[in-house]
Amino acid sequence: MSGFSFRTRLQFSFFIVVFISLLLPALYAKMIFQGDVLKGAEMSAERELRLARQLVLAHGNFASEAEMQRWLNTLGAQLDVRMTYVSRGGRVIADSAVTPEELGDLENHAMRPEFLQAEKDQYGLSVRYSSTLERKLIYAATRIDGVQGVPEGMLRLAIPFADVQDRLTRLQKNALVVLAIALVLAFVLSLVLSRYLARSMTGMIDVAKAIGDGDYQKRLRVFPGREFRELGTSINQMAESIEKHVETIRSQSHEFEAILNGMHEGVMVLNKEGRISTVNPALARIFPKTENFVDLRPLEIVLSPELQQTCDRALDSRVPENFFSLQIEPERGRIYDVAVVRLQSENMELGAIVVFHDISELKRLEQVRRDFVANVSHELRTPLTTIRGYSETLVDNNMAMNPQAERFLEIILRNADHMAKMVDDLMSLARLEDGRESFQIQSIDVLNAAREAIRTCEPLAQRAEIDFSLNFPAEGLRAEADFDRIVQVFRNLFENAIRYSPLGECIEVSGASCGDGFLMLSVQDFGPGVPQEDRERVFERFYRVEKHRTKKGTDNGSTGLGLAICRHIVERHGGVIRTTTRLDGKGGARFEFTLREARPEMHHETTQS
Repeated sequence: MSGFSFRTRLQFSFFIVVFISLLLPALYAKMIFQGDVLKGAEMSAERELRLARQLVLAHGNFASEAEMQRWLNTLGAQLDVRMTYVSRGGRVIADSAVTPEELGDLENHAMRPEFLQAEKDQYGLSVRYSSTLERKLIYAATRIDGVQGVPEGMLRLAIPFADVQDRLTRLQKNALVVLAIALVLAFVLSLVLSRYLARSMTGMIDVAKAIGDGDYQKRLRVFPGREFRELGTSINQMAESIEKHVETIRSQSHEFEAILNGMHEGVMVLNKEGRISTVNPALARIFPKTENFVDLRPLEIVLSPELQQTCDRALDSRVPENFFSLQIEPERGRIYDVAVVRLQSENMELGAIVVFHDISELKRLEQVRRDFVANVSHELRTPLTTIRGYSETLVDNNMAMNPQAERFLEIILRNADHMAKMVDDLMSLARLEDGRESFQIQSIDVLNAAREAIRTCEPLAQRAEIDFSLNFPAEGLRAEADFDRIVQVFRNLFENAIRYSPLGECIEVSGASCGDGFLMLSVQDFGPGVPQEDRERVFERFYRVEKHRTKKGTDNGSTGLGLAICRHIVERHGGVIRTTTRLDGKGGARFEFTLREARPEMHHETTQS
């Protein structure tokens, strides 16, 4: 149809619509007429059969089968039907369509469908082919129980189906004539309407084509007829709307380009195939060796498999996350924090945006800070050791001092110990952050690590009258970890729980397998707990929630670094640590962390991390 004119296609469409509109009702009417005619013939046969039955019963006794044969011949001729009388066993006693000599040649009729139905329901009907007469007939049968001397059997009436077919044929011919006339009229009407509509729509088609070709200022000045006034108005409104949208898109495109050009961060836009479609000048400055970025993959720009894998994940619609971040170091001393965001609109994948943020200076300053902390901590150890040594000497020699001097000396010694512990924690944390701390990863018994930590915390626990409750599986738990580091994690958590637990309470320590290759270990106390707003920050160095958790407003001797050390150790082991409230709702804090569950083959292996 694409090669025909619009008017021809419109005319053909009108004709097809009218043709189908007429054809379907005609087919439906044919089925209805056929069913009605057949039903009428069956009802007529049944009425005549009822009449014949009454005549047979009214006749009374038949002297012989020959008399019944003659009587049925007369009745069949009067009704212009075939009459048959069959015994209950199926033997044909009389049939108006055959001679008495031929009756013996007829087969048994006991299994004829009309007789089976009449045997069950008094009357039976069927439409089938007669092998005796070699034509299709409508049969109606009824049961006669032998009253008034009539032999017991079945009386059957048969009407030629050809009579019904002739009536149907006449109806179909008349319907075809009417249908043909209607189609001719429909063709003429479609021809007239198509010419009128084609002339009316030519102007609108021209305007629509012009708009499609980019001439958004084209308008329909003369409306072609009342029928298309609304359509013409809609076309003009559509043209105005498209013009506004195109102008908005152009403006947004210029703004987007200006934003990209003014950004200090490098921006790379990927299409849904994972190839670069555009970059901003900042990215070109970051990677000056590449002249043309278009159609390249990120791996061809930055030799970083991690970046390419992250971009592939962002473009994979099966991955639920749509934001990814990582850090890369394309050159020594140049570190970038890279954010990859999937672009999608109404479940349609559009690609991804990759943003490169230079954090080299931040990393350098962070390293300077760590070095400063480590150096200061190292330099403080010597004077602190000297202060502790002299203080301990004065205390141990029992020198004669007034009570106030002794109290001052005890304060000096206590604070020197506290500062020494803080220096040790700072140096340990600095080594953990730099990755200089080596771990002996092996299969360890977690329960033994917890018990060792309890033993080191026993003096502090005894002063606070704190007991420990261990809840571990009978078969034990083994983790892939550094034994001493896990003891340090438990010790820091125990010391934290002891400081904030009321006197005489119990600290609950439990462990279980998560079933996904990790162990879940937890430490619970009955203290005041950690407020919701502080739970994300308690693992920061020197962060305290003293106004909520300090017992009786006294100094608890905490350095503020224990939980930060715990976090670094757990994360170095590939686990996570967090704090929540107790699961039983009794108040207090619950610190839980995960460790990798040891594989059976590691039970006797030790590796250097």
